[in-house]
Amino acid sequence: MRSPTRRAALAVCVALLLVTAGCTGGTNTSNTTAPTTAETTTATDAWSPNVSVEQYPPGVAENGTLTNASTLADAHFAATADETLVLTIEGTGPNDTSVRTYAHGDGPTPFYATTDRTEDGTRIVSESYQTEERGFVRHEVENRNTTLYRVTQNTSTPGTDSWLSNHGPFDVEYRLGTQFVLGNYTVNGTVERDGRTFVELTADEPADEDFAPAYDGTALVTPEGVVHSVEASFASGTGDDREFREVSVSLDTDAEWTGAPSWIDDRPNLSVSIVEDGRALELRNSGGATLPANTTFEVSGMNATEGWEARIFPDVTGTVTTDAALEPGEAMYVTADENGTSFALRDEPTRGEYAFAAAKLHHRNEGTVYSLVTGLDHQPE
Repeated sequence: MRSPTRRAALAVCVALLLVTAGCTGGTNTSNTTAPTTAETTTATDAWSPNVSVEQYPPGVAENGTLTNASTLADAHFAATADETLVLTIEGTGPNDTSVRTYAHGDGPTPFYATTDRTEDGTRIVSESYQTEERGFVRHEVENRNTTLYRVTQNTSTPGTDSWLSNHGPFDVEYRLGTQFVLGNYTVNGTVERDGRTFVELTADEPADEDFAPAYDGTALVTPEGVVHSVEASFASGTGDDREFREVSVSLDTDAEWTGAPSWIDDRPNLSVSIVEDGRALELRNSGGATLPANTTFEVSGMNATEGWEARIFPDVTGTVTTDAALEPGEAMYVTADENGTSFALRDEPTRGEYAFAAAKLHHRNEGTVYSLVTGLDHQPE
């Protein structure tokens, strides 16, 4: 009998795979066709049944069974952290399709991630570009003629707004790991391709029939754990609600890193920092578009950061409103009285009474969100 923890993990993975493929709910189209056999090798590949235990990728036990998908995903991202690459995860179902990509240059940041999803005729395209501290998101719903933007700073820090984590590298790592948990993958020999040796993992039965009553998959993985391809098809649900889905993963290490997308300059590239020995916050427009006048920010402040992980952020709150446009290269300054009950926005550096150890500026309108944090170390989730 499978443990409640194992079954709960499988349930989460099923839900995540459905989201990866674009499913957000609704009635499933009945489909009684069995999943087709997945295949990742080509006519030019040289397959061999011979494989040694020393070649087994991380997460594979000595009996050749993949027992820990998270270990395999960890190894993949550790081995590729300093390589230029594009990782693509595609999913299809009866009513939906999706393509997710994750790309970076010769380091894990900056990275660029995209989601292109169509469900029941509605297409949604999301893009995110993330540096060590800054984040930019563009979200477009095609048939609604709606485009939303988000500009962030340090917002994947625990205890603050982590909206960007859906497009962060650790979320991608989790998504890669979930590609292996619905099937019982085992070593099935090696494949020689373009002078490289890959270990072939195959699965022709589900890990738990209650969640996925049919499963078929093939993956090519290096002995170091780099996942170069996965092709899988599986059934989920029962009776008339059963649907068959297909998922593929591909890694391109010959892709050219193109850097920041042009659309990040469609909005002001705002940042916040603590200045004047903690007695003021600097709101700077470092590039992109002009921040219009009459823009209101919610201000949150902390006068100490010791033990902040266990505290409810913040200590003081207030609002400030710009009385003039903030052009690229310009800055404004936020100060507060001693108790943090009154905030002011000034054109020139000015020392206030309240001492900021950490702060957050937040603004939301119909099309744009700014969420800027300073004073807390950036800690990706």
